[in-house]
Amino acid sequence: MGFFGNIARALGFETEEEQTKTKKIKKSEPKATFNLKKDKIERPDKIDGIRVIYVEKMEDVKKALSIFGNDEPVLVNVEYAQDKSRALGFLEGAIQMSKGSMAVIEENRLIILLPEGVEIE
Repeated sequence: MGFFGNIARALGFETEEEQTKTKKIKKSEPKATFNLKKDKIERPDKIDGIRVIYVEKMEDVKKALSIFGNDEPVLVNVEYAQDKSRALGFLEGAIQMSKGSMAVIEENRLIILLPEGVEIE
């Protein structure tokens, strides 16, 4: 860095060495703000604005379908359901009757119910 480097810095100029040190690497922000695998202890009510229902009994399935009936997407976690196959069958039947769709996020665990006209990327 020498004499001329000190003069350049005093005048407000950066040397090539300093420019490479101060370059910032732009990181892309994650699309989801919640990590389900990392944050297993907490049970959030919403993830990125989408209601989350944790199914343990059939009343919870009905609650998810009532939210879905109001044209809102719903994330349903059936991991702790007493009867997973019955809960999944009930959800599939209700989706088939409506004009919505259902996407499996994690097999036999997470399902998202999407009303008509709503898609996921």
